[in-house]
Amino acid sequence: PIPFHKSILTGHAWVMELLNSHPDQIQVCLGVNHDVFNALVHTLLCHGHGISPNGITVEEQLAVFLY
Repeated sequence: PIPFHKSILTGHAWVMELLNSHPDQIQVCLGVNHDVFNALVHTLLCHGHGISPNGITVEEQLAVFLY
């Protein structure tokens, strides 16, 4: 079988790669487009959600939730 996920990155680095890659990639992986992802991050930050106590960014937390 051909692997779907070819990135060697994990965690925050994978999320940043996803956000900076082809615009369709985030839609394929997370089911939302780049604008929706950014709007959700902004909403979470405005409601006081940020980096978790163990250092996981809101972007990574959201990506895990959507994945």
